[in-house]
Amino acid sequence: MSDLIAAVVRFVLRIFLLLMALVFIASLLLAGAVLLAVWGVRRLWARLTGRPVSAWVFHVDPRAQWSRFYHAADQWPARSPRSGRTDESSRKPQDIQDVEVKEPKPPADR
Repeated sequence: MSDLIAAVVRFVLRIFLLLMALVFIASLLLAGAVLLAVWGVRRLWARLTGRPVSAWVFHVDPRAQWSRFYHAADQWPARSPRSGRTDESSRKPQDIQDVEVKEPKPPADR
């Protein structure tokens, strides 16, 4: 009896997965059809108005991102004294302390 139940569960699961795949494929086809229809209406409108049909393109300039991040530091405001951190240019000489250099100790024998 358990073999029959296992076979039925496997069959139902296969049918369910097949239906999910069919729904996914149908949604991809519908999205493609909608995109094609929008593109066709756009092309028809351009032809009716006498304008040239331009392609849908996405221009990427790699230099734009580089300059955006390279020059980002120039646009940031200086930190306020309330934030707890001070700007290097606002330090006064009395805020800086000298440190004594200590000679390294030889390793202790174990």
